[in-house]
Amino acid sequence: MIYKVSYVVLGGDYPGAIVNQEKLPKVGDTVELGNQMYKVIEVTDLIPPQGDFAYLHVALEHVE
Repeated sequence: MIYKVSYVVLGGDYPGAIVNQEKLPKVGDTVELGNQMYKVIEVTDLIPPQGDFAYLHVALEHVE
């Protein structure tokens, strides 16, 4: 399964990203975007999986 993930950073002026990945993101995971670290605080399916693809919205908070 390929996860098409829309990462959105809550608060601040941090950019988000759209990433294709093979691992399902889970609440509590840490994610590196650019050279910044973020914590996953919410994972939501955007639409039901289509074939080998799943579409997700992931909310992040910046980790100091």
